[in-house]
Amino acid sequence: MLVRIGITATIQGVSASTLRRWEKEEKLLPFGRTKGGHRRYKLAQMLGEEQEQNDPRHKQVVLGYARVSGAKQKKELVTQQAHLRTFAKQQGWKVGKIFTDIASGMNDQEKGLHSLLKAVATTHPYAVICTYEDRIARFGTKVINQFCQTFETKVISLYRPKEQAAKSKLVEDMIALVTSFAGRLHRQRRGKAPPNQ
Repeated sequence: MLVRIGITATIQGVSASTLRRWEKEEKLLPFGRTKGGHRRYKLAQMLGEEQEQNDPRHKQVVLGYARVSGAKQKKELVTQQAHLRTFAKQQGWKVGKIFTDIASGMNDQEKGLHSLLKAVATTHPYAVICTYEDRIARFGTKVINQFCQTFETKVISLYRPKEQAAKSKLVEDMIALVTSFAGRLHRQRRGKAPPNQ
């Protein structure tokens, strides 16, 4: 049975505009369209009743990545992982593993991220999923995207920050950048200082 976008939005617990955005991002595609161009979705798929053998997406394995900046945010780290698993289940994907880090997005020594990229290169998953793009890294996400595309792996972020939140993130990025370089400069000066100082 095929249902309209309004019913699908209600089942998914999101707005119709979110479903349209998901279609553009290939997160959730409609089964087809009417002659008038209206989207139609499979009700069985929305309810999770479609048989796995009839849905090729069930054969697709994805990897997840979640990150928080400090140890006090461990609860948020668990929340991120729950969102990733829920989203993957809705898409009919199997989660191979969710890699995690407790570190600044400016830190290039993130063990979880390194392990994730190694797994992408060796297992070629269908996609890497994260809650927000900046969870993967504050900067250099385009390079990471290109790396994953080399292995035909998509990078999918579940949410996009609202305009005001995006501006706040930009300010946070600038502060993180200045703090990172200031810390490096301080460590370099401390290393060059005479022993008695």
